[in-house]
Amino acid sequence: MNNVGVFHPGTQHSWQTANALQDLGRLAWFATSIFYRPDRFPYVLERFAPGGMKRRLTHEFGRFAHPGLDPALVHTFGFYEWAERAARRAGAHGMARALDARGNRRFSRSLARLVSSSQDLTAFWGFDGVSRQLFEQEQGSGRRLILDRTTPDMRTFIAIQAELRATHGEWFRSRSETIDDARIEQDEAEYALADAIVCGSDFCAQTLREHSPANAGKVRVLPYCYDEHLFGSQPPPAPLADEMPVRFLFSGRLWPAKGIHHALEAIAAIPRSQAELTLVGDLDIEPSIFARYTDRVTLIPQVPRRDMPRLMQDHHVLLFPSHFEGGGLVLHEALASGMALIQTRRGDVVATNRTGIVLDEPRTDLVLDAMLALIHDRDRLNAMRSAAQDEAGRRSFARYRDGVATLLADLNI
Repeated sequence: MNNVGVFHPGTQHSWQTANALQDLGRLAWFATSIFYRPDRFPYVLERFAPGGMKRRLTHEFGRFAHPGLDPALVHTFGFYEWAERAARRAGAHGMARALDARGNRRFSRSLARLVSSSQDLTAFWGFDGVSRQLFEQEQGSGRRLILDRTTPDMRTFIAIQAELRATHGEWFRSRSETIDDARIEQDEAEYALADAIVCGSDFCAQTLREHSPANAGKVRVLPYCYDEHLFGSQPPPAPLADEMPVRFLFSGRLWPAKGIHHALEAIAAIPRSQAELTLVGDLDIEPSIFARYTDRVTLIPQVPRRDMPRLMQDHHVLLFPSHFEGGGLVLHEALASGMALIQTRRGDVVATNRTGIVLDEPRTDLVLDAMLALIHDRDRLNAMRSAAQDEAGRRSFARYRDGVATLLADLNI
């Protein structure tokens, strides 16, 4: 019975949720902002563009291709999402946040029209920041409401950001993200309206239980998985010789909450002959600070999703020194690619003793010690990389889909 509607104006792991429900025969529709369809505008431009432009369009559009999903079940309303992405590319992060807020409001209105024309739905699976309006509308309808909380509670973020500003305040851009009372009230409303709240990690779940005890009984942990269409056929990693530098990869938003300062401070303390660091993501720190480290890193602002498997094959260790993380899809993708992990406990703890190093807290000295430990013990590093893909099998899409099925059964959906 196709009776669950999924909605998210961005991407994150929402398409995997939709895919799981589709496989279970439960997906009514998936509403999002951007979904690659080569026969529709603007994707059709790819066919007619000249060589260089065609390659750039293929590069960009490829980030939103999800071949496992039935396009007939996907509804898109996405002008503001494109505008937000353009603003982030230009470094206008304040404008990007404003466009994101406006786009979310427009998305909610479009979603309401879609819902009004839908029949036989018994549940909605929505994501944080965009679910309140629909959840309020559905109160008393008898439909079950699932909130997928992709970030820890923002009151935890406020405390963490205060600590970071005290130690690394100069790294923040002048208009770095702030959380106001309206955001907290919005989150609390979504918690209260939901029948179940799904988190991608124990850390995320614990922050909700701590800050919203009245809703603690609704919180469940459903860890993420990797994209098997892209990462399911990665070759086994080749051993790294002692004389070769270890290639570290940092992927995600490049700002203090993700621990970018720890990665940069650590790489600066390691001889060039021993380590290289590649950064993939939007740079969101003061340019004058980043300039101190440009000779030690390779910065790649954007990588199409279909190119990430090859990039990960070319690296040996994923650095994930985050202070604030809901889950961490990239951790699963790195394991599937045969990478060792260095991560904190502020998110999904994917690494084991066989596959990486888990830091008790995000600190530069601990990141540096972990990097040096793997640089100077190639047998240990190679053993971790060899074990990674076997461990990734425990984080498969099938396991995630089974978790979705269990949740639906528990909620009598």
